[in-house]
Amino acid sequence: MPLHRLDSLSAISAHEWDALVPVAQPFLRHAFLSALEDSASLGPHSGWQPEHLLHYENGQLLAALPSYRKWHSYGEYVFDHEWANACERAGIEYYPKLLTAVPFSPVSGPRLLAASSADGLELLAALPGYLEIEGLSSAHINFTDALADTALSQQPGWLQRLGCQFHWQNRGYRDFQDFLDGLSSRKRKQMRKEREQVAGQGFEFEWLEGQQVSEAQWDFV
Repeated sequence: MPLHRLDSLSAISAHEWDALVPVAQPFLRHAFLSALEDSASLGPHSGWQPEHLLHYENGQLLAALPSYRKWHSYGEYVFDHEWANACERAGIEYYPKLLTAVPFSPVSGPRLLAASSADGLELLAALPGYLEIEGLSSAHINFTDALADTALSQQPGWLQRLGCQFHWQNRGYRDFQDFLDGLSSRKRKQMRKEREQVAGQGFEFEWLEGQQVSEAQWDFV
């Protein structure tokens, strides 16, 4: 099965792409990934060349991998530099490689976007042939969810790397005090102490949205 390659998300409509993206995944949506491309945060000059892979059938998009051709391992939050060094010592070219991920972020979630699990598996099955044709050393899928892990476990040749993340969940707290009340006495005391130290240094926080941010402020950050 041949894969269709996109060198930019501008070549596909937001409606078609987002139809495969779960509602709770803003970092995979067309608007976010396109903004990274349009702002030149991604591109050959940065070592992040968009190379999104799509699986079509009868003109209908069934599965996609938001992917990038990488010439380095920066901005991934997964440190495979030693793999690259080992390959170099062995005379193996590690770069370019294919990375499926949310650029510059360790946020976890689905990476294999598909109308059904069967459609996703078809795309994965075609991936090794694509790597060989394109001269890519390997494929990497970072910070996947349980569904993607299950799909990958059904395909030969994938190695799993386990990591640990700590996620804070907002459980409907009424205010900060309500959050503190759910902690142990020691943790409440420590958190209050830390906040008092910050307040004592005279920091002030101003919340701005959208058009409220000036050009000078954008340039500063």
